[in-house]
Order: sequence, then C-alpha cells, then structure tokens
Amino acid sequence: MTANFWQEKHQDTITLGLTADAQQTMGKIKFVALPKIGTRLTVGRAFMNVEAEKTVLDLDAPVSGTVVTVNEAAIDDPSLLDEAAHSANWVVTLKA
Repeated sequence: MTANFWQEKHQDTITLGLTADAQQTMGKIKFVALPKIGTRLTVGRAFMNVEAEKTVLDLDAPVSGTVVTVNEAAIDDPSLLDEAAHSANWVVTLKA
C-alpha cells in the first residue's frame, strides 16, 4: 500500500499521510500504531500498523528517513486519519 501515502516535501523533511484511496480501502480507522521519534524508516519495510473496519494492516514506508515528528493526536484519536485535510491525516514527518 505504499502508493497510498501522500508526500509533502519541505526544505529538509517529508511529511507522509494517508490518501483518500487508502482511507476508502481500509474503512474507518479504529487504531493506529506509529513509530517513535528517532526511528529510521526503510523503503518497503513496515513502519505503522492500522486497524480499520475493513482490514488490519502493517503499512510499508514509501521513503527512507528518520522520524522527526509523529501525529500524536492520531494515536489518541485514530479517526483523524479518516479526514480529508492533510493537517489531520498526516502520520509522520521524516528527515531524509
């Protein structure tokens, strides 16, 4: 499902979030486990776990980098990842 992440590039970071296609495929998200700050992500390796009404998945990283920010609000309220706005449905920010 790596194609189901949007990527927003900043000067030296990349923010990742769930696309509308990913949201529709999974259904309403009930639980999410995100990596800790400082975790090194590798392309194609699982970095987050999602439990939704239609599936339970480990999602693979679409890019490599070190986690510098995690959407802590989404851990407490996974329904934020169902939102259309990137300001709500982002999962992590990486430094490449």
